[in-house]
Amino acid sequence: MLGMVFAALSLFAQAFGGSWTCTGGYHWNIAPAPSNAWTIVQWGPRSADGGAAHVGYVAKLHKWIYEDFHGDGSYATNSSQGPSGGAWTWSGTYYTAQTVSHGSVVWKRTNAKRIDRTFNYTVNGKPRQAHDSCTSI
Repeated sequence: MLGMVFAALSLFAQAFGGSWTCTGGYHWNIAPAPSNAWTIVQWGPRSADGGAAHVGYVAKLHKWIYEDFHGDGSYATNSSQGPSGGAWTWSGTYYTAQTVSHGSVVWKRTNAKRIDRTFNYTVNGKPRQAHDSCTSI
């Protein structure tokens, strides 16, 4: 039973774990947190231009959560039902000092060496979309 629980809790790390170079030259490191089932996503430099996220499954909610803390003080909170069709769709809210935006981010491992992400969000009532990608180092 414990093996099945561990496998379910580490799906995100299994899907996206590794070191990556992403759009804009940012470096990402995605790895299981020591001694537990959470995944840590560290990205960018250790400055206002970087950040860290914690990803894990919350059994009482029956959802995955992605709590993203940015070095500039902005913050995102997202949830997902988990993988579907090879993609993870995260929905939630992104807070900055100036704006609050709502939307979704789709993470997809397009091959062994690439992650593609699509952002669909609304700012001040206006829909927007952005894309980025990461390649393994």
